[in-house]
Amino acid sequence: MKERKHLGIVYVVIGFILGLSLYRFDVLLDSLNYPLIYPWSIVIISFMITGWVIGNLLNKIFTAQRKREQVIVAEHKRLHELFNSLPGIVIVVGENYNVRFANTNYIAEFGEREGKYCFDMFGKERPCENCRIEEIFLNGLPIKNEEIFQNNKIYEVKFQPFNDIDGSRLVIKTLYDITERKKAEQEVSRLQIKMTHLERLNLVGQMAAGIAHEIRNPMTTVRGYLQLLGNRLEYQEQRSTFELMIEELDRANMIITDFLSIAKNSTGERYNQNINQVMRHLYPLLEADTYSQNKKIVFEEGEIPDILINPEEISQLILNLCRNGVEAMEVGGTITIRTYVEDAHVVFSVADEGGGIHSEYLDKLGTPFFTTKESGTGLGLSTCYNIADRHNARIDIESSANGTTFFVRFPRVIKNQ
Repeated sequence: MKERKHLGIVYVVIGFILGLSLYRFDVLLDSLNYPLIYPWSIVIISFMITGWVIGNLLNKIFTAQRKREQVIVAEHKRLHELFNSLPGIVIVVGENYNVRFANTNYIAEFGEREGKYCFDMFGKERPCENCRIEEIFLNGLPIKNEEIFQNNKIYEVKFQPFNDIDGSRLVIKTLYDITERKKAEQEVSRLQIKMTHLERLNLVGQMAAGIAHEIRNPMTTVRGYLQLLGNRLEYQEQRSTFELMIEELDRANMIITDFLSIAKNSTGERYNQNINQVMRHLYPLLEADTYSQNKKIVFEEGEIPDILINPEEISQLILNLCRNGVEAMEVGGTITIRTYVEDAHVVFSVADEGGGIHSEYLDKLGTPFFTTKESGTGLGLSTCYNIADRHNARIDIESSANGTTFFVRFPRVIKNQ
């Protein structure tokens, strides 16, 4: 309003100056006897009014133009703020692949956009083969896909064609970092596989519980008759055959026992007891077993506290680990058993001098029915893992060409005073 008033005054002054100039010109003409028809006072007033009107009209024109410019500037600023507020990376690409616009997310990830092309994001010096931007310029349709960049991030990429106000064809390329989402999807997939694995274990447990009594009863009967027949004089020549049949029945019974161990869901009664005591009780049996195979066993007993355990289950865990270690070694090998305290854990370890376990098999250890032995069932280690899990313990493995060591780490619980 103030600018319009000043502009009107300027035009009034201009009108007055023009009127005064004409008046002086009239005086000159009058002195030369050239009279004018109209009085110059009217002319002056007319010029002043005309100047005022013209000034207001021009002011309205200029004001409207300034408002339009301000609206354009505000819209331009709003558009930039909108692009910069988007969660992803947004760039506008021209037909020659140059980056015409980039939001702050692009600048933070790839640096300033000046002089850059869209393929710079991939660390390339020329457009990619089967470039999607070129495809959009050809068919004019939006595209959505996924791309992996040099920073090992996975982006969901959307291409949207549009025409600029000058008629040039452009493409808006929007990139959303979905790396974490992909990792989450992979984790969900892994958990689904694990759930399937657990369901299979549950099925195995139900099968074991269901068939144990049904099979063991007739097996016990058959074993008894085999022993009876084997002791008769008329069958002495076939005694070795009867003994072999009994051994196979005992082996089948052991497999059923392993099945039942997997099927167990409860821990049974536990006591505050020392693992060294359990180991000392089993050592004569383990020593006789190893010496019968021309191998050695060493027990390095460390000072460890009593912990809450089920002695029967721990005995089975020790026997299974030691049996696996002995079977993995050649004649003359030594299996070393240690007990010690490490951090907040009581550790029981079994180390053999076998050929080690291939790295691709390590993640599969403990899976029922997975075994590297020709005559194994894959249930021994699975039983060990289940017993450790019921005792809140963890089994770690270190393996090389010089042998394998199993570490069973029990949480240390101080015995109540």
